[in-house]
Amino acid sequence: MIKYFLIFMLLILTSIVLLVLYLKDDSKALLSATIAVSPTFIPTSIPTPSPFPTLTPTPSVVLKKSTYSIAIFGDSMVDTMGEELEHLEISLSAKYPKTRFSFYNYGIGGQNIEQGLSRFESSFVNRERNFPPLPVLSPDVLILGSFAYNPFSTHDRNKHYTLLHQLVAKAKIVSSHVYLLAEIAPLKTGFGEGKNGVNMAPDAAYQHALNIIEQLDNVINLSTSENIPLINAYHESRTDGAFGDPYLVNKDDGIHPSEEGHRFMADFIVNSIKLE
Repeated sequence: MIKYFLIFMLLILTSIVLLVLYLKDDSKALLSATIAVSPTFIPTSIPTPSPFPTLTPTPSVVLKKSTYSIAIFGDSMVDTMGEELEHLEISLSAKYPKTRFSFYNYGIGGQNIEQGLSRFESSFVNRERNFPPLPVLSPDVLILGSFAYNPFSTHDRNKHYTLLHQLVAKAKIVSSHVYLLAEIAPLKTGFGEGKNGVNMAPDAAYQHALNIIEQLDNVINLSTSENIPLINAYHESRTDGAFGDPYLVNKDDGIHPSEEGHRFMADFIVNSIKLE
């Protein structure tokens, strides 16, 4: 009996050992299967969002004076700049937001340099504008238009130069900051054409444009010889040799600046004049 009992107990112990070994192997398999099926997890750090870059505003240009008077004298190329020189006001205010400006448009259409010179010291009335004589106003900045777009009936480049020189001499007495303005270049094709244009014959229009170019060159030459600061919109507006860009010219008359042309000239004036 004892013999059989021992054999029985041995069998039981053997079974327990085998069961433990079986369960141990099974758990390893289960763990291996779980690792194989589960995606590998790689811990990563979550980046801290960068703050928006701090934009350092361009410091406003601070001038010595709180107010400045700006006057422009010329023909229709000045007259069409607006009753209050609106485009120039926008450009100047953007550059000098802390400064006040008074604007005076002394432009009259259709006048040549001789007619302009004769009225320089007179009171000014044109549509809504009614200004004192320039010597009375004595503006901080005085810009002289070229009067190039109105050649004499018999074109005389030398006469234009001589009278422009005389105009500069008068202007220097009126203001300590005098500038010469060479306006945008005339068109090569389509000069003067449009519903409000002079609509000359093509050959006459082309010759008129050439006369204007000669007188614009007078402005540049006089600026150099007399050491007068130049606002040279003429050179900057050329796209076809000495001729201008149609984009800058009013399509209704083929002569005066378009809205884009006036903005172009206003920005060019602001970037050219030096205020203290």
